[in-house]
Amino acid sequence: MDISVIMPLYKPDKKILRKVLDSLKKQKFKGKKEIIKVDEGWGLAKSMNYGIKKAKCDIIITLHQDCIPSDEDWLNNLIKPLENKEVVATCSDIYDIENKKRYTPLLDEKGCAYKKEALERVGFFDDKTFLNSGEDMDMYMKLKRIGRISYPRCVVKHYHPGFLIKKAPYKKLQNANTWGCLFRRYGFQVPGVWKSLIKANVFNIKYFYWFWRGFFKKRQDFKR
Repeated sequence: MDISVIMPLYKPDKKILRKVLDSLKKQKFKGKKEIIKVDEGWGLAKSMNYGIKKAKCDIIITLHQDCIPSDEDWLNNLIKPLENKEVVATCSDIYDIENKKRYTPLLDEKGCAYKKEALERVGFFDDKTFLNSGEDMDMYMKLKRIGRISYPRCVVKHYHPGFLIKKAPYKKLQNANTWGCLFRRYGFQVPGVWKSLIKANVFNIKYFYWFWRGFFKKRQDFKR
């Protein structure tokens, strides 16, 4: 298999980015590999779509600027399940450095692999609806309809202070806006949406506003 690695960049920490790139170079991978950095100041969805359309290979890897593959077999382990015709995407486990916690996302772009034809089939990431959040869950919902998503238990180390505990107040409102938009599109099919619905009540006025704004506008448009 030949692969294209898409890396959206936004004010990256140069030391961490260097470690990410060094780890990619050290991978025990024998196929062709191209790295496409997208540093245009766009949102994640638009940046990834640009990279995907520019990619020359049939397997797309998305890797964030602050996520370092944990070992030299990461790439081989990540793409191995794609040999199965039914598998359309794979997703790494994430190890949060700050909190020393490991978790498995349903599908995000921190360390994932996709068949390019599957991304084309579902219309790529939705950069019209999702400004800066939610495009990953939307892609999960779309890909689940056409194939299987595999979790090969390979790991990327995430260097993003406050990510899991969400220190920034704006993040809660961004999430509310995202969940409202996803709920409008998929209803109760979205895993975990009920938790956000409970929060979106009149006693939690800011969360309430941004959730239902996303729902009625059919667009995630929260800006910090």
